[in-house]
Amino acid sequence: MLIDDEKYEKELLKLALLKKNWDVEVEYFMDPEIALEYLKKTKDEIFIIISDMNMPKMSGLDLKKAIDIDEALRKRTIPFIFSSALEEKTQVAEAYEYRVQGYFKKPMTLDKQAEMLDIIIKYWIICKHP
Repeated sequence: MLIDDEKYEKELLKLALLKKNWDVEVEYFMDPEIALEYLKKTKDEIFIIISDMNMPKMSGLDLKKAIDIDEALRKRTIPFIFSSALEEKTQVAEAYEYRVQGYFKKPMTLDKQAEMLDIIIKYWIICKHP
C-alpha cells in the first residue's frame, strides 16, 4: 500500500518493483484519510504501508497515529514505513516515537529505489509478527 500525494510516485514504485521482478498489486492513495477508511473496511491482507511524511490535510504521521489508536487496525500489525524527500533529524525522531518500522529517504534514481524496495520486501517476507 502506497500513500503519497504525488501521482508520479505510484508509477516510480511500480517500475522499481518490476525492475526487481516483484509482480505485486499496489493499492495507491493520494489522500491519507481515504487510505485510513480503506484500511478500516478491507479484509485484504496488507503486506506493508509505505507513506510519505508530508502531505496536505493529513500528514503521514497523523495517519500512523490514527492507525495506532484504532484497536482493530493496531492488532493487524501492518508494517508501516515512511519514504520521504526530507530526512530532518527531528522528523525522523518523531516518526520513531510512533513505532514506525522504518524511515527512508526517497532515492534519487529508479535503480536505487528498486534496490531499497527489494531489501524492504525481503526483510518483511521473513520477519515474523503477530
